[in-house]
Amino acid sequence: MEQTISETVDKWIQEEQRPTLLRVIKANDPWDGMSEEEIEDVKEFIRWYLSQDFLILLQIPAKPRETDFWFSSYEEFLESAFNTHDFQKDRRPFDKYGYRIKKVLEKVKDLAILYSCISSEVDRKDVRARYDSLVNSEFRNRLLALAEKHRKETDWDERFFLQGQIAKLNRRILECKIIWEKYSSWE
Repeated sequence: MEQTISETVDKWIQEEQRPTLLRVIKANDPWDGMSEEEIEDVKEFIRWYLSQDFLILLQIPAKPRETDFWFSSYEEFLESAFNTHDFQKDRRPFDKYGYRIKKVLEKVKDLAILYSCISSEVDRKDVRARYDSLVNSEFRNRLLALAEKHRKETDWDERFFLQGQIAKLNRRILECKIIWEKYSSWE
């Protein structure tokens, strides 16, 4: 028993005397055995050796620029990568109407979520009135004007065109209604 106690105490002493800064030695570490200064010297030599391929190009004097990001002249901008055919060929023109519709539908969703969060009946009526006002100003008023024009129109080509516009506005109103019903419910 005394031996096991003394062995345990000896192990504790040995553990306390171990160095606290241990490091992992990798078998394939190229910097093994070198000091930090020696490592920096080797890296500097490697940089110098690789830059020898570009020594002639680096000797060409370059005019310093005020800014590195912005183009200094209009001619330089015309020669930039953003004005090449490769950049422009995949870009579609910006759809302003589609963007506006997307933003209106996002606003309808926000109003519906707000409506579902409010518990006061007066405030809920205000939010519902805002929703109705938004749909009326964006789609329904124009729909009613087109329907009236369609009723008075005698040219069949024009009536056909107006029917397409009316159908499109009806779809937009239906989209708003679907979004409202999806997000405004309490269930």
